[in-house]
Amino acid sequence: MKKIINQCIKEGINLRHQTVVDENRAVLPNFIIIGAAKSATTTLANALKRHPDIFISKPKEPKFFGRNYAKGWDWYISRFRKGEGIKFRGEASTMYASQLRSFRKAPKLMSIYLPDVKLIYIVRHPLERIVSQWRHYSSPGRHPNCADFSALMSDRRLRTLIVGCSMYYKRLNQYRKFFPDEQIYCMTFEDLLDSPRSSLRKMLRFIGARPKTRKLLDADGCLPRDNQAGAKGRGHVDVPEWTPTVRQQVTRIIQPDTERMLEYMGKPRDYWTL
Repeated sequence: MKKIINQCIKEGINLRHQTVVDENRAVLPNFIIIGAAKSATTTLANALKRHPDIFISKPKEPKFFGRNYAKGWDWYISRFRKGEGIKFRGEASTMYASQLRSFRKAPKLMSIYLPDVKLIYIVRHPLERIVSQWRHYSSPGRHPNCADFSALMSDRRLRTLIVGCSMYYKRLNQYRKFFPDEQIYCMTFEDLLDSPRSSLRKMLRFIGARPKTRKLLDADGCLPRDNQAGAKGRGHVDVPEWTPTVRQQVTRIIQPDTERMLEYMGKPRDYWTL
């Protein structure tokens, strides 16, 4: 299957799919939430789909520009068909900002076929995000061979899947190679939760939609509660404790990247304390 996926991606990079894309451009997304995993991407997508001028794909996470590319453009287009005629169409696949090999060509593929797409990258405290993603992978029935949290840095798979996703600036720069900064909007999980109305208005202005947020929030002014903690099994996984050694190892790797990301977003260096 990997060979088939790689062959399809190679064909895509060689412009073999341009005709079908051009014929269906009016249906395809004009904004994509690229991650990061466990940073409220689902909450953000659930809020946005309440906007009368916004359609979110079904499923909201098609993971097309990577492991699902072999399903073909007709399959991807069909995810947005019900949104035809709606001004803003988007999806939210956190794998696009992962370090997984199968998604390494995602930025290039997007730039070839969706050169004008606007990208939204929502990030959170990198250590807290790591804990949340580890709990996700450790939840019952999901990854039975997931290593203990203390093996975070010694287990290569965990290092790639989990720690790598908190290298925000590194992941972001994979997109900046192909897209101008004007097409990329970065926001934080913390700002979204603390100031949902203001955060959503800024993001809506970025994609060009009317900055009306009343319908996007619940009656109490809070974000949709469709994806509360534990909804996918994390409630059955205890919150792990950082050992001093593991925390030091992870911090040493991610801190320079974190500082660059905060600077890029115009945030103070102490916005997140590692």
